[in-house]
Amino acid sequence: MRVSIGLLACLTLCGQSAFVMAQSAPQNHCRTVPVRSNASDWPSKHAWDLFVSLNHPAKDKSMGRGVADCSKPFGAAGTTSVWETWRNARTEVYLSDGREPPLWDDTTLPDEKAAQVPELPIKVPAGGPLIFFSPEDGVFHNAGGFGETRLNRSTYEFVRSQCLFSIEGQKRYAAAVEAGKKPLIEFPPDSIEVKAAWLDFDKPEANKPPIPADKRGTYYTAEFQGKKFGLIALHVLTKDLKNWFWATFRHKDAPTEDFGGHEPDNYGPPKEVTGTLWDNYRLGGTQTDFTSPTGERTILSDHYVEFGFQRSSCITCHATASISREITVPPAGRPFTSLPNGQAKAVCSITPGEGDDLDFCKQQLGEDAFKPGTGTLVLERGVPDPKWFQKDGKPFYLQTDFVWSIPFRGRSEAAQPQSRCIW
Repeated sequence: MRVSIGLLACLTLCGQSAFVMAQSAPQNHCRTVPVRSNASDWPSKHAWDLFVSLNHPAKDKSMGRGVADCSKPFGAAGTTSVWETWRNARTEVYLSDGREPPLWDDTTLPDEKAAQVPELPIKVPAGGPLIFFSPEDGVFHNAGGFGETRLNRSTYEFVRSQCLFSIEGQKRYAAAVEAGKKPLIEFPPDSIEVKAAWLDFDKPEANKPPIPADKRGTYYTAEFQGKKFGLIALHVLTKDLKNWFWATFRHKDAPTEDFGGHEPDNYGPPKEVTGTLWDNYRLGGTQTDFTSPTGERTILSDHYVEFGFQRSSCITCHATASISREITVPPAGRPFTSLPNGQAKAVCSITPGEGDDLDFCKQQLGEDAFKPGTGTLVLERGVPDPKWFQKDGKPFYLQTDFVWSIPFRGRSEAAQPQSRCIW
């Protein structure tokens, strides 16, 4: 067989070119891709895959929100996590005047600048870096029920397209469902919402000393008005399952209360986090259903996010997120369309407490939920009671598919809505 000199030369040059191109091509560091089936088949692995993909370095929001920068390795110093480029629920989704928020990639609204991965070991330059986050609703102040909430594109665009960003829009939607004009609320399967909790390094918790200087470099860190804050917990909610997939992560130094009743971590931190800042975080647990196969309620919570009601269930609490065709205007506080005391009912149904708390829980659940003459529940409920969503014995409150940011953060419309939001 004869091979021409020209062909040999071409093969040689082409081979060299391919080698040069391979050498110069940027490395792809986005190797972790969550697999939806793992949500039920291997919850711990799915949680860690989500953790790695959501905390991968992000591109600047001007280049697109929620876009990973695959040219940078996981945990690279000076980078911001993907989830922090999502829409901020407080300032970029549920606006103070109830108007429709802009398109996904718009950056005109005043979102706080994101936090960053610090150098390891920590290096504190004079004056500190200008790193911001969401201080108004994300910092722990000795009470639970808080968190910097962010929505990914799928979650955001559903809220926006269905006009659920305002109280009046929620009322119209619930009325449209009752009239048969709209379906029940169900988010797309790629929807994700996260809730982040931050600690003030100098005042982390009542009667607790400041976080030592040599420990501060182990946190994903932010700075605001001269103060430094560390990410202490991260709740992740994904629509990978019908009733969502639930996972909570915490810093390794965070207090823990193990009440059992949740899926333990049987996977462990993956190799991607080894040697990075994120090696300092642990999976607190996962949740995939209201009850265990034996019928016992499941429990999942975080010391800080659920401070004061740690023995509770994420999925049960979020199941009470709802709207209705009536707007309630309380003597104090803001108007709402949701089930009154829904979260309290969920907590009471598992841990009713004592004294005044017990009396309040008996008012919420009814005396028949307790053993006669005691403060002991007949059954610790994981599954919501259908009667919670009724009024005058008939279905009334419409669930928002476990998304609490809708009834919690919606505000009244200051102007007439767009015609597409009227059904």
